[in-house]
Amino acid sequence: MKNSKIYPAPFGNKKLSKFCLFSERCGIYLLLILIILGGLILSFFYVEAITIEKQVTISAEVPSPPSPPTGAGGGAAPPPAVTKVVLQGKAYPLSSITVLQDGKIVTTTIADAQANFKIEITNITAGIWTFGIWAEDKEGRKSITFSFTTSVTSGMTTTISGIFLPPTIETDKTLVQKGEILNILGQTAPQSEVSIIVNSPEEIIKKTKAEADGTWFYGFDTTPLEEGFHTTRAKAASPEGLLSTFSQTLAFSVGKEVVGIKKADINEDKKVNLVDFSILLYNWGIPKNPTADLNGDGRVNLTDFSIMLYYWTG
Repeated sequence: MKNSKIYPAPFGNKKLSKFCLFSERCGIYLLLILIILGGLILSFFYVEAITIEKQVTISAEVPSPPSPPTGAGGGAAPPPAVTKVVLQGKAYPLSSITVLQDGKIVTTTIADAQANFKIEITNITAGIWTFGIWAEDKEGRKSITFSFTTSVTSGMTTTISGIFLPPTIETDKTLVQKGEILNILGQTAPQSEVSIIVNSPEEIIKKTKAEADGTWFYGFDTTPLEEGFHTTRAKAASPEGLLSTFSQTLAFSVGKEVVGIKKADINEDKKVNLVDFSILLYNWGIPKNPTADLNGDGRVNLTDFSIMLYYWTG
């Protein structure tokens, strides 16, 4: 992609000229804001990725050759070493686990009662592969996919250990009145500490402990929240010290209906993408265009930004 071709949406777009009075100046400002915000977002995910990377270990070793069959002559050649990948870690007790290899399902298995799993993939060739693992808990809730890329060497066993799938999550409602309790629940590994994050102008973090069967629950008091759109997600830390990545993000609203994708699509092209994002940034603070105020609180800020990300289509 050539830098000379990267312009925020109002730049050179007649339909969007009403959102920007000085296209060149607007374009420069928006590009700077995009770079700053993009850097902040990437740094957040980078820090989390580095933390998880430290616990997930990848090792490769030549497997021990099998013993020759009884009575075989001394000149018999040993069978060729098997190329194999082993995935092991934690999910949820007795959960169904699905493994993807370059986006295609290659195997499924069931975790044990302590949420441990160990999966062997033997019909694989040497090369660089991207694997994805997701689980379905006892209530039918699915985790997001935990993905990683690794090199597989011919004739060797590549072991990826320390995997801890993110918890499942759901809420008992999507619309609550201020002060009402919002029940947030899901499943993870037994006795894990679950951190629940509620995104508001100020991020709120609550913690709870999973039961022996991995189920977790938190009754969140919505009194501190402003009316409007909010999101929540969770991550877990197992008793062994493994850390998961975040669960999927769920939306809910306090006091008014949840903003739908139609509202997040500011320019009404049936997509929520960089065009809408640039309009949102241009209206940051007190909006010049009221349609950029997605939650209707009179200001365009991180709350509106989180709404747009939630409904992002690209």
